[in-house]
Amino acid sequence: MFSSNSPQRFFKIAAVLVLFLPLLSIFSYDTERELPSHAVPAELEGVGLEEKLGSYIDTNLSFVDEQGKQVRIGDYLKDGKPLLLTLVYYRCPTLCSLYLNELSTALKELNWEVGKEFNYVAVSFDPKEKPDLAKAKKEVYVKDYGRGNGSGWSFLTGNDPEIKALSSSLGFSYKWNPYNDQWVHVSVAYVITPDGQISRYLKGIPLEERTLRLSLVEAGSGKIGDLTDRVALFCFQFDPSKNRYTLYAFNIMRIGGFLTVLVLAAFLFRFWKKQNSSSTV
Repeated sequence: MFSSNSPQRFFKIAAVLVLFLPLLSIFSYDTERELPSHAVPAELEGVGLEEKLGSYIDTNLSFVDEQGKQVRIGDYLKDGKPLLLTLVYYRCPTLCSLYLNELSTALKELNWEVGKEFNYVAVSFDPKEKPDLAKAKKEVYVKDYGRGNGSGWSFLTGNDPEIKALSSSLGFSYKWNPYNDQWVHVSVAYVITPDGQISRYLKGIPLEERTLRLSLVEAGSGKIGDLTDRVALFCFQFDPSKNRYTLYAFNIMRIGGFLTVLVLAAFLFRFWKKQNSSSTV
């Protein structure tokens, strides 16, 4: 039997639930509002990279170097060397500095020298940045590099139309985020052949010395590096999913097959020579 207070207690509990259940919905999980797995946050919309391997950049695009001199991208390809190119902005407090530091580390690990086997060019995609800022940036990285006199290094600035034209040809898209006063962009280095063709995209951090070296050898069409580099390039192939060169099974099998034929030919030659000697006795 229910006590005389049971109806009163029931109505009190019901009243509490009526008051608080709507509030609980604030903390509940609504599957209807879940972002789909492919959804891109608003601040990242329009930012990314569309690879255009094999395409050509406009080598006539005009920029200003760290000395305030008017230059063209093609000026860094005249000597027939491959070009390592990055699009950054010099005031970047996070990603650009981190990426340039990693790039500098990889360059120091190379037993080549910037300016001799290849050239390096950084281009600011912020049209507000000027040569004085580019000059300061170059001095920092040339000093950190610790080799040569800085020739082969160039830090450029430019006007918005030329910047956008270069970015578009490379498939590089970026946008300004007014909430934190920073440019939103990806980190990538481009390896350009002496005739202005996009040969390789080197994305993300860290950047391996072997990947950088083989990318430059490939872009240089065998004009830089030695025999071991060319053999390595034959045995390794760039894997975009891993962003590095990995063993190329087909070519390894070809080498194995060639060695097998070579050993078999040597054995048959010795056997034939022995048999021929026996028949003449």
